[in-house]
Order: sequence, then structure tokens, then C-alpha cells
Amino acid sequence: MRLESFIGKATLAVDSAGRTNFPKEFRKVLSEENEGQVVVTIAGGNTLALYPLSEWNRYVQYLDGLGRGADVNKFRTRVTSMAKLSTLDAQNRIVITAEQLAYAGIRGEVTFVGAGNCVRLWSPERFTAEVATTTPDEEVQFSNWY
Repeated sequence: MRLESFIGKATLAVDSAGRTNFPKEFRKVLSEENEGQVVVTIAGGNTLALYPLSEWNRYVQYLDGLGRGADVNKFRTRVTSMAKLSTLDAQNRIVITAEQLAYAGIRGEVTFVGAGNCVRLWSPERFTAEVATTTPDEEVQFSNWY
């Protein structure tokens, strides 16, 4: 049996060209049908989302199903215009564009967080501030969800 969803987290360096290694744990989840191809785009909370190519195609269908209207069109255009196809190179690196890095506030390091069918890319500082630390009230609420 094979794990089919992204779980866990890893923080890795980003070089000056926007290249970063795709974490080994997450590479295991990429199916052969994707041929090492992933799409990185913007996501909520000033983060990025990385989709295997097959999941990206499903996400585009979801975007198309949102309907029409100025707000939906603007959202769809934002997401697709900021998207970049990247193929894992021989060193298992992906490329994040300068525009994407700026949007997410990523400088020097990126935190990859498994999110089921995709991977969220966070500024390590933002991840710590928003997710890795919890208040006592949040801990009580979370205990109801376990």
C-alpha cells in the first residue's frame, strides 16, 4: 500500500534563483503519472500551494465550476496568472518565482506543509506565528476535533 496524501512538514533553503528541494517525504507521494511535474500558485493567508499536475488539473475544473461574475473571474485570474509549472530537476528541486516568493514573504527558507492533495508553502516565521503556536483556548477547541 502507498501513501496518497501529503502529510508532515519540512523547512528547506531557497537559493537566490528561487530553487528549493522538494522534500523527500513528499516526493514519495507524487505518482508516476505526474512525471515530476508540479504547479505552484498563490493560496490563502499569503501562502503558496503546490499541486501535483494531476491535482492541478482537478483544481482548474473546480475553479471553472465556481461560475462567472467579476469576483469569481478576478479570483480565478489571480490564481492562474500566479501559477507556474515546475518539473523536479536531477537534484529534486522546484522553482518558485520571485513574484510567488514576495507574495508569501518567503526569504531564504520555506516550510512545506502537507495538506492532503497539495502542499502548502509558508514563510517559516508566518507558519510559526499562525500555526505552530496555539493559545490555551485554541487547545481546548482543538481537543474537541481530535
